[in-house]
Amino acid sequence: MFSTLLVGAVCATASLAGAQRVGPEWVSPDLPPASKSVEALGSEENGPGGSASTPESPAPAGEAKPYRPPSFPKMVLLDTGHVLTSPLRWGGREWILFSASTAAVVALTRADASVSDAARDRGSTLGFVGDTLEGLGDGRSFLLLGGFYRAGAIGHDSKAKNVFFDGLSASLIASGMITPVLSSLVGRERPTDDQGAYAFHPFEGRSFPSGHTTQAFAVASVIATSYDQVWVKVAAYGAAAVTAYVRVQRGKHFPTDVVVGAVIGTAVGRSVVHFNRRLRSGEPEPESAGARLTIVPLVSGGAFGISASLDF
Repeated sequence: MFSTLLVGAVCATASLAGAQRVGPEWVSPDLPPASKSVEALGSEENGPGGSASTPESPAPAGEAKPYRPPSFPKMVLLDTGHVLTSPLRWGGREWILFSASTAAVVALTRADASVSDAARDRGSTLGFVGDTLEGLGDGRSFLLLGGFYRAGAIGHDSKAKNVFFDGLSASLIASGMITPVLSSLVGRERPTDDQGAYAFHPFEGRSFPSGHTTQAFAVASVIATSYDQVWVKVAAYGAAAVTAYVRVQRGKHFPTDVVVGAVIGTAVGRSVVHFNRRLRSGEPEPESAGARLTIVPLVSGGAFGISASLDF
């Protein structure tokens, strides 16, 4: 908790240092005095017999209406559609990279058992740091995002506020949708179950991919992509890497579980930041803006959850 608050304080200081305050509105000296009537203005502009201008007169053709980005709920919906349909937009290069990465992960599973055993035999070597940074993979990561929002509100820093919103959206997609579905379908047993690295029981095991690692890297990638400073990127990804290592060290996941979780979290986080940056800049919304997200609560055998479907 101390480290989380410390990070939030650093973010608040950075935001306050770079804050830009908006001054009073500039008033054109060419505007007519407010005391003049509508008829008088019409007479001056159009001459005798000219039609008087009215408040309902349309704005000049060259004056554009101020752009308003989509609301946060709609932006989450757009983010979800963009991320989940991204394979449909892949070209040959992306499919080659995906195939090569998949083959590499499969090859790395041969070392899963030995690396996992070696990490567990080392015991707890990170102490307080490991205990604290492991929280980046669960609900405590939202405290960090909340720190960015508060820093942005105090320092009038829209970038810090966007980190909060983009982090929430990336977390929902990566940790709330993609990883839970994959882990349920794959059903890999955890190292602590002592069934080996190739024990798969769909809808029972929950080891592959790592949910904690997915969440940590989703938040880290949003922060790292939003800021250009190298130290921010190193700190964000370094903290997420510690989260992944601690999960392996404690026998919760095999190495490939955290590798795939890191890839998912990073890919989703970066995609959300870049996509939302375009939406906020005024780029037209994609046709998937008419998508519909349906969430239904599920209750079975004393357990509860939700079922979500996205229709395009």
